[in-house]
Amino acid sequence: MKILDGKQTSLKISEKIQKEIQEYIDSEKRASKLDILLVGDDFGSQKYVEMKSKKAQELGIQCEVHRFEEDIQEKEIVRLIEELNRNDEIDGVMVQLPLPSHINEKNILEKILPSKDVDGLTSVNLGKLFKNDPTAIAPATAKGILELLKEYEIEIDGKSAVVIGRSDIVGLPTVALLQNENATVTVCHSHTKDLKEVCKRADILVVGIGKAEFIDMEYVKEGSVVIDVGTNKNEEGKLVGDVDFESVKNIVEYITPVPGGVGPMTISCLLSNLLDAYKKNV
Repeated sequence: MKILDGKQTSLKISEKIQKEIQEYIDSEKRASKLDILLVGDDFGSQKYVEMKSKKAQELGIQCEVHRFEEDIQEKEIVRLIEELNRNDEIDGVMVQLPLPSHINEKNILEKILPSKDVDGLTSVNLGKLFKNDPTAIAPATAKGILELLKEYEIEIDGKSAVVIGRSDIVGLPTVALLQNENATVTVCHSHTKDLKEVCKRADILVVGIGKAEFIDMEYVKEGSVVIDVGTNKNEEGKLVGDVDFESVKNIVEYITPVPGGVGPMTISCLLSNLLDAYKKNV
């Protein structure tokens, strides 16, 4: 078994971003800028935004966080997004999810200009992704998964891939990216019959279901690659993924750890998307 080290891979991506941004600044271009909208006081969301903001600033990216109270009206958020869309000195706009139940998440995301949608969640970018359009901005977690596979030179072309979960943030864009690399992809979800049998056919298994250590050795093919997108707490309060690491570690060829796997890749790939947007806008 070999570990797919997201922490080290994300550092390599970050170093490349920092170098490129510094080159633009040295040539007297304006600094790149990311604006993040945060609604409410959810602890997890606040921590994620804090991590994104800190990392951005470390790499020379200006980052402004717009904070809203939990009971903010949808039209106020829309008004700010439209203002940010018009500002040519802002390269990326993202809304930290989830949003409070009284706000229409889809409506909010669709207001972001596709060229500034560094989270890759507008229907324009998701649609382009499925059409294998090179101008698509891929959601950061899905992009991070693909970058990790490429970093370790894992063959994707012609392989059987199974993705458990069909969210717009992880499952569906990961399906699109794997298909674009010529994998044969099966999508599984809560209505999938014979899940174990489907998973055991996978050369590459991507799991994003939010169930602590749900996937064990009975789901995994010998010599396969397992990508664990889950972040959960088990009964002992330990941070674990959706995959039972101890159960599968002697079966798989490669696996992502939790923590230190997909998580760090998500932030670095978000900022990689921001860099791409900046280069087109500067």
